[in-house]
Amino acid sequence: MRFKTFLKLVASLGVLGAVTSSCGVVPGTSISTVEPGYAGLKIRLYGGDKGIENARLVNGRVWYNGYTENVVVFPTFINTYPFTRDATEGSPNDESVIFSVGGSPVSADVGVSFGFTTEQVTEGAPKTKLHEFYETYRKTPNEFRASELRNGLRNCFGKSAEDLQLTPSMLPTNQQKLVDAVRTCTQERFPFIVVQDVSLLGPLRLPEEIQASIDEQFAAQQAAQTAEFNRRKVEAEAEANVARAKGESQVLIEEAKAEAEANRLRAGSVTPQLLELERLRNERARVQKWNGQQAPVVQTPNVQLGAAPAADGQ
Repeated sequence: MRFKTFLKLVASLGVLGAVTSSCGVVPGTSISTVEPGYAGLKIRLYGGDKGIENARLVNGRVWYNGYTENVVVFPTFINTYPFTRDATEGSPNDESVIFSVGGSPVSADVGVSFGFTTEQVTEGAPKTKLHEFYETYRKTPNEFRASELRNGLRNCFGKSAEDLQLTPSMLPTNQQKLVDAVRTCTQERFPFIVVQDVSLLGPLRLPEEIQASIDEQFAAQQAAQTAEFNRRKVEAEAEANVARAKGESQVLIEEAKAEAEANRLRAGSVTPQLLELERLRNERARVQKWNGQQAPVVQTPNVQLGAAPAADGQ
């Protein structure tokens, strides 16, 4: 019986040797390619140096034993992922971020731009932020995005809205302030990744009755602003008309003053000598025009005014 077992073992070793010699590959050996823009962690699963703390950063074509080792690949470029309720974006499931503002549920379609980094934790140390990420979460990029990152965004939206003391009616005018606070919160929550941007991919969704109340309040504010604008416009036009009338009146006053001053100067300049000089000029002009003849005498018929006409035959 033992002899038969020994023969089976020899046969198995023979087959293994044949496979190894013919293919040149030890059974269990796997190949992974880490493309440019990605970084890989080669992690030993067994042995004295197992664990993430002894993992090596790898790139290019990587050979490893699929039974005792694993290679996890992470994108080191910035990638934008949408968390929306739309089945055509991101996941076919509803991944919109739901948080609370003033006790009211708010649903948001959110885009997050993030990436992983091989930056060293301390200068000169082999351990990187990628090591710390995997040591903390033990998840692939997709698993992390679908669970921890989405949950972190929800918590950061709720916390930021509370820190900013927002109410549902304040959301339309404070969206940018909110997302800026969320981006900062998300980066602080996940220091092992690079969070470049957080953005809203559409308007925030509130319960219908709250949204209707906000719309009515906004319409009332717009109407009040329009009325105030019109009032100021009328006042400005009235002030302009008054100013114009004052300007025109002042112009007339100034013109009258100028005319009066001119007349005064003219009157002050008329003297007897000036009058005599003007008389002599006129006389000289008359003499120069005289042709040497006396002016004709025009005789008028002797007409007696008031006399009655004589009767015929008298």
